[in-house]
Amino acid sequence: MTDTCPKCCRRHVPPRAERRDSAQIRSAYRCPNCGHAWITSRRRSAYGPAA
Repeated sequence: MTDTCPKCCRRHVPPRAERRDSAQIRSAYRCPNCGHAWITSRRRSAYGPAA
């Protein structure tokens, strides 16, 4: 799963690290354009069985 940098709006930034459990997907990102780092936490149920 990719994300958009909240600082410079660069799209399709891939996660540097990802952790999955039965309920959530947690991803850590660092933008290659501006260096901004952020973390997301997404509910697996929102992405269907393939997530």
